[in-house]
This record gives sequence, structure tokens and C-alpha cells, in this order.
Amino acid sequence: MSEVYAVRRERVRERCAAGGGGAALVSRPANVRYLAGAAPDGAVLLVGRGEDEDVLVCGRPLGGEPGEGRADGGLR
Repeated sequence: MSEVYAVRRERVRERCAAGGGGAALVSRPANVRYLAGAAPDGAVLLVGRGEDEDVLVCGRPLGGEPGEGRADGGLR
């Protein structure tokens, strides 16, 4: 499943590059979950220029709370 999230983030990266942007900051929980596989409370996702630059930022470690989801292993 992580390949699905990686492909989705790659599409965001391509759109950012086409528009002259270097990165995208995703903050809506539904969009974070769509791109990362998890959306803990208050989480944001930074989609960088390269696949290895994507970062899921949250205020606490992922704990497997119901409804939290499981983050893509390719994220930092």
C-alpha cells in the first residue's frame, strides 16, 4: 500500500514543479491521510522536491490510535 501513497505524493510533486513551487505543505486531515496513510491530530505533511524529502510532522509519536491510520514507511 505504501506504493500507492508514494505515487500520490509524486503527483503532488509534479504539480508543484509545473507551477514553479518547490514543496507543498498539506494540513487538511483528509488530504494528509490520502497522501500519507495516517493523519494524527494536528499532523501536517511536507511534500518536498524529492521522494526522500517528504516529512509527516505531528506533535506526538504515532501510537496506533483507532482512526489514526498507519503512516507510509517511506516518510520521515
